[in-house]
Amino acid sequence: MRILRIIALITSLAASTLYGEPATLGTITGVVTDSSGAGLPGVTINLAGERGESDFAVSSLDGGFTISGVTPGSYTLEAMMDGFQSVSKAIDVVSERTAKVEFKLQPAFGESVEVVGDRVPTGEVATLETRRQSAIVSDAISSEEIRKTPDSSAAGVVERLAGVSLVGEKYVFVRGLGERYSAATVNGAALPTTETEKRVVPLDLFPAKLLESVSVAKTFTPDKPGDFGAGVVEMTTTEFPSEATLKLSVGGGYRSGSTGEPFRRFAGGLSRFGEGGQSLPSSIPASFLKRRNALDPSGFSAEELERIGEAFIGSWAGENDGAAAPSTDFALTYGNTFDRLGLVLSAVSSHGSEVIDETQAFFGLEPDGTLVPRNDYAMNTHSEHARLGLMGNIAFRLTDANRIHLSSLFTRDASVEDRAQEGLNTNTGGFIRDFRARYQVEEVLSSRLRGEHSLVGPGSGTLLEWGLSSSRATNESNLRENLYRESSPGLYALQVGFPESGKLDYHDLDDRIEQAQLATTFFMSGSDNRWSGSFKGGVDVLDRARSFEARRFRFATANQLQFDLTQAPEQIFTVENIRPGGFEIREVTGVNDAYDAAQAIRAGYLMADFSYGRWRLIGGARLEDSDQDVITFNPFDTASEVVSTNHGRDVLPSLNIVYSLGALTNLRLAYGRSLNRPEFRELSPFTFVEVTGGRSVAGNPLLQQATIDAFDIRWERFPAPGAVVAASLFYKSIDDPIERIVQPTTELRTSFVNADLATLSGLELELRRSLEILSPKLRLWSVNLNYARIHSDVTVGDQQLSVVTNLERPLEGQSDQVGNLALQFFDPQRGTMLRILGSFTGERITDVGAFGLPDIIQEPVSSLDLVASQSLGPFAPGIELKLAASNVLDASRQWSQGDRLQRAIHPGRTFSLSLSYTPF
Repeated sequence: MRILRIIALITSLAASTLYGEPATLGTITGVVTDSSGAGLPGVTINLAGERGESDFAVSSLDGGFTISGVTPGSYTLEAMMDGFQSVSKAIDVVSERTAKVEFKLQPAFGESVEVVGDRVPTGEVATLETRRQSAIVSDAISSEEIRKTPDSSAAGVVERLAGVSLVGEKYVFVRGLGERYSAATVNGAALPTTETEKRVVPLDLFPAKLLESVSVAKTFTPDKPGDFGAGVVEMTTTEFPSEATLKLSVGGGYRSGSTGEPFRRFAGGLSRFGEGGQSLPSSIPASFLKRRNALDPSGFSAEELERIGEAFIGSWAGENDGAAAPSTDFALTYGNTFDRLGLVLSAVSSHGSEVIDETQAFFGLEPDGTLVPRNDYAMNTHSEHARLGLMGNIAFRLTDANRIHLSSLFTRDASVEDRAQEGLNTNTGGFIRDFRARYQVEEVLSSRLRGEHSLVGPGSGTLLEWGLSSSRATNESNLRENLYRESSPGLYALQVGFPESGKLDYHDLDDRIEQAQLATTFFMSGSDNRWSGSFKGGVDVLDRARSFEARRFRFATANQLQFDLTQAPEQIFTVENIRPGGFEIREVTGVNDAYDAAQAIRAGYLMADFSYGRWRLIGGARLEDSDQDVITFNPFDTASEVVSTNHGRDVLPSLNIVYSLGALTNLRLAYGRSLNRPEFRELSPFTFVEVTGGRSVAGNPLLQQATIDAFDIRWERFPAPGAVVAASLFYKSIDDPIERIVQPTTELRTSFVNADLATLSGLELELRRSLEILSPKLRLWSVNLNYARIHSDVTVGDQQLSVVTNLERPLEGQSDQVGNLALQFFDPQRGTMLRILGSFTGERITDVGAFGLPDIIQEPVSSLDLVASQSLGPFAPGIELKLAASNVLDASRQWSQGDRLQRAIHPGRTFSLSLSYTPF
């Protein structure tokens, strides 16, 4: 019934967009011509008023345009079209009068032309207009919309788009395909990842306040990367500000169940800039720690190991440290244009604490098919998070036809957590208490230098584009853990013989990408202006290098009876107890605990973009060579290397067709072939266990890339500025998809294989519209709706060493439904905004069942968020208050396996209040 209501509402409002126009107040008419005086069709004319009003029109076949219903006042009109220099003109509109204006556009090359103002269009109107003129199927959200959400990172922002869902609060699934099928860029630069287990870039690393827009390209063109998959998330930051601006904001937040509650802080907590944890002591030797003996004199003496072990003394778990403090948030942005130089600087910082309660169970199967818990836990996690973001953009206009841009973005996301885990663990023969403390800091630094040069050339001119980018991602973490078992009722003792006891792990990841791009576009048009087009050719060179190393240690003893093992770890692992005959430090770093990886991609492409009448065709192909090498080794014995290679040469064709059903309506058809390559981690046999008693994950050196053939059709109409109604159908066929399987090992290990085949199909509906079409009384209200229904099938086939229960099933992580609602009231005269945001994500498989066990399913998730803001204009110019509430209904998240509850998390409600000041 929920689905039927959503479809009915979208259909009703979509039909309404075909009727009803605002009352006429003033009218602007005009014509757009080229240098010869012939009319130019398809030119966008944007209208911007001094009080923030906006509108737009598109020129007809003879170059004419009309904008009706304009409130009297002073405006700026800007005529824009790809391949031509934008021209702006000032105009005054009088009630019940028609103002006339004429534009003459020059190509974006050749003769210079005086341009009044050189602003980059911003806001939702400009974003939708860019989408209307786009060559591909895409969706986008502007900074204007971002400010109207409670989202603090790009992850939450992109989830508002049609067909996009979020997993783990940071991994983007585009149209139901897993995070491995999406890529991310910032200002056009490919991004490395901080994830040790996944290929995806976690979007929660990027503060929303640093972004000018976020778009998702859903159909492939040859100038996109070959591993396009389901889509590319493209984040951009402001380059040329339209005017000088300075904005400062401060805020604080409250989380139910956390703020004001008793809080365990590990190792002194986390600073605002992310410092914390307990890194590997500098005194620890770089060589493998082992006891010296008569057969191996290369080790360390008992006395040396004692001194080394004492260096590890520190905190093992969080300590009660008062109440959890409210979250805090600061942001500062400055932008200005100095003649030919544009400058934008921005910084954001946030810090918060949370307490999360979770239950999790791992089941076995009785002979009669009944599920029984083998491991059944209750977990309580106290964590602190600190995020820092810095952004700097410099854009220099050498001439009207030559520009250079330098953009840099730095993010740091740090967390420290203390987790107490308690419950049944059949491996230990009873009930356990496991205490884990972990610190992690993730950083991304991305810089790109690019240029745009319009040149006189054959046809109508030439555009030369080049770019050089360098990006680096790092992830450093340290972990301490101890496992206690109930030895007698209510009494728990440390299990010194288990690998989780006295455990110290240190992980270090470094991922780098260097990229160079060069493209040339030749423009042309018919003498009668009945057709126009361009040819584009380019090269794309990308080199990626990754290194990962883990060191693992444990405290062990040959005589545990001499210690009171019911004490806390800080009382057990002391100077007095770390000694010969007592607890001794041992290194347990494994043979697969380090790997070096490299990938070189060399690509060239050719594509054409031609328009004739109502038709526009964009087609071409990309030739891409990829060499991928992963060397897994023992950090202390490189002679035992495991080498995995993945080489390929692929031709990737694409075709996008746009048919204009009218000046404001498009029909799009698209086909594209792209790739999905194994991630470095998936090729390395390195293993890691996240939850005691849970599954470990190991790579597969034999993995090969998957090939994706995608088909799309979309109908879209843009009935008014900032409005759109669209319907899309899509289908994807994936050969050799990379899937998780479960291997029949004693430790419940998962790995990766190439399955036989997967298919995915779906429907997307979207509507953004003012409710004035229903009643004049609703002119200040608008609605933004999107809904996606998705179906997929994957045939795993008979894989060696696989014991998965279902060989045919939906793709792992694919939600069957995704929907979003935004209902907004905005009164520009009073500066009042109220927004009600709802989202719905259907069920999805999160873990593949094995040994006859059912798959683990995440149940459908619904959420409701509220955002309200008020400008204090007349009383305090430049000051705005914003109140946001997330998860207002206090919904929990649940996972099921068969008819049993497998996992449940209760995140609680969050509320935040911020104040921003914009002096200019």
